[in-house]
Amino acid sequence: MSLSLVRSQIPVTRRDVVVDSLRDAIVTGALEPGTFLRETALAVQLGVSATPVREAMAVLQAEGLVEIEAHRHKRVTPIDLAATRDLLEVQAHLWRLGYVRGMPHMTPAQLRELRAEVERYARVISLGEECRPEGKLEAIRASHAFHTTIIAAAANSELLRVTLDRLALVARFILLHGTSTISPAGLRLHQAILAAITIGDQEQALAHFDSLAARMIALADHGVAATPITGD
Repeated sequence: MSLSLVRSQIPVTRRDVVVDSLRDAIVTGALEPGTFLRETALAVQLGVSATPVREAMAVLQAEGLVEIEAHRHKRVTPIDLAATRDLLEVQAHLWRLGYVRGMPHMTPAQLRELRAEVERYARVISLGEECRPEGKLEAIRASHAFHTTIIAAAANSELLRVTLDRLALVARFILLHGTSTISPAGLRLHQAILAAITIGDQEQALAHFDSLAARMIALADHGVAATPITGD
C-alpha cells in the first residue's frame, strides 16, 4: 500500500526510494511502533546497499518516525499518546492559521480541487470502504489533500512546510488509532467546510475545521494516560 501524500513526489535517488518505502511501511503499521530496524537486513530486502538505507534513517528520524538511540540502535518511534496529543494540538493551530491565510485567496481551480477531494472521500464512504486498509488510506489522502490545498492558497512556503513536516506522524496515528474519524460524520465536516468556503463564509468554515480538529485531539485525550504504544 502506498501513502502518496507523504511520499516524495518524484523519487530521484535510491535514498528517496528507500525513504518512501520505509515511510509507507511505518505509517501503515507494516513496521510496527517499537520495531528495531537493522540496516543490513533492510538493504537486502530493498535490494540496495547500506548507504541509502543509512541516509534514509536520518530523513525518517527528522520526520519523527525513527529513533536512533545512544548505541546507534534504530527503531520505529513508539506512539506516545501524550506526545501525539501535543502534536495534534500544535498541528491544529498551524492548519487553522493556514485556513485563515489561505481562504481569502482560493482560486476557482483550487475550489475544484477541494470538490474533487470531497468526492474522493465520499466514494470511500458510499462503497463502505472506510473499514478496509485501502479505503482508510484513500480517505486520509483525500482529507490531507483537501486541507493542504487550502493552506497552499496562502502562498507561504514556510507555513506549508511546517504543516507538512509531521504529516506522516499524523497519518500513522489516524491509520492505527484514529480510524473512527474516517466516517460519514467526518465526510460531512469536509463537505460543510467546502460549502462555507464556496459562499465566502470563512468564520463558518473555521468553526467546522475546529470541530474536525477537536475530534482528532479527543481520540488522543481518550488514551492519554496509557503507556506508550510499541510493537512489543
